[in-house]
Amino acid sequence: MSESAEASPRVYLAGPEIYHPRAAEIAANKISVCERYGLAGVSALDIEGGRPHSGNADDALGHYRATLELIAGCDALIANMTPFRGPGLDAATALEMGVMAGYGRPIVGYSMEAQSYKDRLANLFQEIEEELVKKGSELTTRDGQSVEDFGLTDTAMTTGAALSVGAPIAGDFEAAVRWIRRLLRPA
Repeated sequence: MSESAEASPRVYLAGPEIYHPRAAEIAANKISVCERYGLAGVSALDIEGGRPHSGNADDALGHYRATLELIAGCDALIANMTPFRGPGLDAATALEMGVMAGYGRPIVGYSMEAQSYKDRLANLFQEIEEELVKKGSELTTRDGQSVEDFGLTDTAMTTGAALSVGAPIAGDFEAAVRWIRRLLRPA
């Protein structure tokens, strides 16, 4: 999408906040931060009729298609990569990042968790009383499955989607907004 002289660049706000009991309030706050920086924040809550959390397969497919349409109408994406319900980022957020990457548009990630993916996974395994195994220079699970260890906040593919634009994984939402503004409005 190209930016017109009148319209603010549209930024899709990806993240698991849509599951929070105060999702609408969180989205409104994030959209307000975007506006302060001359950007138009777009949330999954902007889907006509709202964002369903249950129903049948047709409802899920409708939501999927509506979300793709929202993302297609945006110039960039900010992803909340904070771990959600496990050691890594929300799966839907990862897919949304992949869709935007497919369009070749900028993605900036942020995470409120500084610990590396490998360390979070190791902590999870300790909780279930199973240690990760050092096999040469590689870290694996006891059954031999490799554990990514790039020192990144999440897996190489998801983190790479964000890092590829030259911005770091930010430590908070507002820092990510500032990075997106720089990328969309170079000096």
